[in-house]
Amino acid sequence: MQNLILIGFMGSGKDSVGREIARRSGLRFLSTDRMIELAEKRSISTIFKESGEVYFRRLERKMLASLRGLQNIVLATGGGIVQNPLNRKRLAQLGTVVQLKVTADTVKKRLKGDETRPLLKQPGAVEKLLAERRGMYDFASVAIDTDVLTPVEIAEKIIRQARPGIDKSKAFRTTTVPVKTAGDEYQIKIGTGILDTLLQLLRKIPRRCAVITNPLVGGLLLDRLTTLLAADDISVLHVVIPDGERFKSLKTVSKIYDTLLEHQFDRSDLIVGLGGGVVTDIAGFVAATLKRGCRLINIPTTLLAQVDASMGGKTGVNHRSGKNLIGSFYQPELVLADIELLQTLSGREFRNGLAEVLKTALIRDRELFELLEKNPEAVLARDNELLARIVRRCVEIKRAVVQADEKEISGLRALLNFGHTIGHIIEAGCHYRKLKHGEAVAIGMAVEAQITRQISGLPETDVKRIVHTIRRYRLPASLPAGLEPGQLREYLQQDKKLADGKLKIPLLSAIGQSNIKEMTWQHFGSFMDQI
Repeated sequence: MQNLILIGFMGSGKDSVGREIARRSGLRFLSTDRMIELAEKRSISTIFKESGEVYFRRLERKMLASLRGLQNIVLATGGGIVQNPLNRKRLAQLGTVVQLKVTADTVKKRLKGDETRPLLKQPGAVEKLLAERRGMYDFASVAIDTDVLTPVEIAEKIIRQARPGIDKSKAFRTTTVPVKTAGDEYQIKIGTGILDTLLQLLRKIPRRCAVITNPLVGGLLLDRLTTLLAADDISVLHVVIPDGERFKSLKTVSKIYDTLLEHQFDRSDLIVGLGGGVVTDIAGFVAATLKRGCRLINIPTTLLAQVDASMGGKTGVNHRSGKNLIGSFYQPELVLADIELLQTLSGREFRNGLAEVLKTALIRDRELFELLEKNPEAVLARDNELLARIVRRCVEIKRAVVQADEKEISGLRALLNFGHTIGHIIEAGCHYRKLKHGEAVAIGMAVEAQITRQISGLPETDVKRIVHTIRRYRLPASLPAGLEPGQLREYLQQDKKLADGKLKIPLLSAIGQSNIKEMTWQHFGSFMDQI
C-alpha cells in the first residue's frame, strides 16, 4: 500500500497540495469532502445548513470507512475529520499521514471572503476551532509548516520526506480487441493512461453525456472526465449511485430514469458507465431501455469489470428472487480498459476480479491457468504489463464466445457461467451482503469442479489444483458458515438459465477445456447436497 493522507486545519491547502502530489507521483487524488458531495448531491456548506454538523460528521465517518484497503492514493481530508478518535485510527491504518500546519493569521488571509466555510461565520471562529483541535493532528508521522510555502513547494517537500522513490506506473502500447456481433461492431481498448483518448475514439461527439458512477470512483475520476468532455463543449450530467451489489435494483434504475428524463435525455445522448460491474450493468440496462436505446460507453475501473462485466452486452439488475433476473442484451459502442485504474483497488476488490480471470482460464486456456497457478505473487503485485496481458487474453476468450453466441441461443455462451450457477445462488442466499461477486464465483468454481469430477470424470488432481490455486489468491473455496447446500435449492429454481426445468451447466473435461451438459435442476441439486 502506498497511500499519503493529508490532514490539517481548513485553509492549509490539502486539496491543492494533494493534486500536486498526485500529478508528480502517479498516485490518484481523492477528497473525502468531494466524495460526500457526490453521494449527497449537494455541497458541504448546504449539508451543514440543511442537516447540521452532526449529520455531516456521520457521513464523514461512513465515507472514511469505505476507503479501507484502497491503494496508491493521496487523500485530502476535511479539517474536522480528526475530532473522532476512530477516524484518527482509520487514517493511520490507511497510509502515511502528513499534517499540513497553518497559523490562524494564514487561515484568515487565505479564506478571506470565502462564503463556503460554514464553521467560520462567527468572529474569532478560527482561533476557537484551532484551540479545540490542538493536539488532534499530532498523530501524523510527518508535519509540514505551510505558512510561507506554495502548494508546489509543499508537495515537493512531502514527496522527499514521506514517499521517496514513488514512480509513475510504466506505460506501454495500447492494444485493441475488436468485437463484432450480429447488430454492431465496437472496440475494447486496453492500455495505461487511455482515459484521455476518449474524445478521439468517439464515433460521434454527443451534445450531452450522463456519467453513471459511485461516490468512490466519482471522487477519483469524475472531475477529470468532466473536464475532458467539457473541453469539447459536451454538457456533462453526474449520476451518482450507492456502491454495492444490493443497489443493483430496479429502484436504483428508476431513480436514474427520473434524473435523465428530467434533463430531457434522448437517444442521441451518451451514457457512460464509469465504475465496476454493478455500475456497468446498471448503465447498460439504463442505456438499453431509456427511450428504447441510448448510446453507451463503458469505462471499467475494476479487474472484474475489465475482464467480464463491461463487455459482451449482458446488462441487468437483481431481484429478491435471484441475481440478474431482469435485464437485456445491449452492446456498448466502446470500452476503455485503463490498466492504471487497477492500482487503486483494495486487495479484496482486486482478488474479486481474479476469480473471473481464473474462470476464463479454466474454461478455455490451460496456458493462462498455468501462468496464474505459478505466479500468484507477481499477479498480486499488479505489474501493469502482466495485468494487460491477462486482461487482453480474458477479453479475447470472452469475445470469441460472445461472437459465436451473443444471446445464448446455441448454448455456447453458457460456458462463461462456470462457477456462476452456484455463485449466484450463494449471493442470493447471503442477500448480496456477505460476499463479493468474485468471492461467490470462487466458491462456485470449487463446488462445480467437485460436481464435474462426479459427472464427467475431471481428474481429482485437477480438482485439487483448482481449489489450491483459488486459495493461493486468498479467495474462498467453501460455503460460508451457516449456509448449507439444501438452503440454496429454492434459489436454484429461480436461476435465469433454467428453461423447461433444465439447466445448461458448464463442465470441465480438463483444465482449459469445457463443454455444456443439460440436466434438470433437481439432478444438479442432488450433486450439491453431496458436497
